[in-house]
Amino acid sequence: MRIRASLAAVLAVVGFLTLVAARGMEDARRGTESRRAGLVRLIRDRQGEVDELGQTLVALRSEVLSARRRLSDRAATDARRVRSVQLQAGTVPMTGPGLKVVLSGSDRETDDPADRTALAIHDVDLQLVVNALWAAGAEAVAVNGQRLVATSPIRAAGETITVNFRPLAPPYEIAAIGAAKLAFEDTEVGKRYRRFASDLGLGFSVKPRRNLSVPAFLGTLQLSAARAGNEPAPGAPGATDPAGNGG
Repeated sequence: MRIRASLAAVLAVVGFLTLVAARGMEDARRGTESRRAGLVRLIRDRQGEVDELGQTLVALRSEVLSARRRLSDRAATDARRVRSVQLQAGTVPMTGPGLKVVLSGSDRETDDPADRTALAIHDVDLQLVVNALWAAGAEAVAVNGQRLVATSPIRAAGETITVNFRPLAPPYEIAAIGAAKLAFEDTEVGKRYRRFASDLGLGFSVKPRRNLSVPAFLGTLQLSAARAGNEPAPGAPGATDPAGNGG
């Protein structure tokens, strides 16, 4: 009887322990599955965030490329605009076909002061010929290497002619890119100096050139009266003073 009682007790303990172990294993399995499910959800959430960030990155890259294209187009436009302004202002050298006009005084001798004046080249002669060349289609003009711009003076200082305040020595060589020979010779100035060359012996030659070079203007451009075409005149409604105050 004691043996049977002991055996029953042992079996009861073993059964209890087995039940406890089974429950522990079930709880552990459930805990593992719960953690696994949680990790799966976390991974899915993070993957969704990564996908959204990837889409945002693609969109931002597209915006950056578009911005770069716009900046590139704007830079190219600005560069073309600056180049155009530089060409018009004469601050860059130019080359191209055109005319080379040479003026020089007559070799004839005379004691009459009035005749000596008529036989020499003066600042007004250069002014007339240069203006005629502009009228004949010139796009860039230089006199003895001095580039002419909108503010360039051609003046006389005694018996010396100055261009851009630089003294020049005869003969006076005028390079005019873009000027047409027939158009220039058809001007009143062209006809007049042909007569002067014939009647007074003045040096006057007009020769086409396929490749003339005109240097850049080396002086300073100081404008005191000019303004942008869309800006109001000083004192007009909407005008501003130099300090930026309303006029």
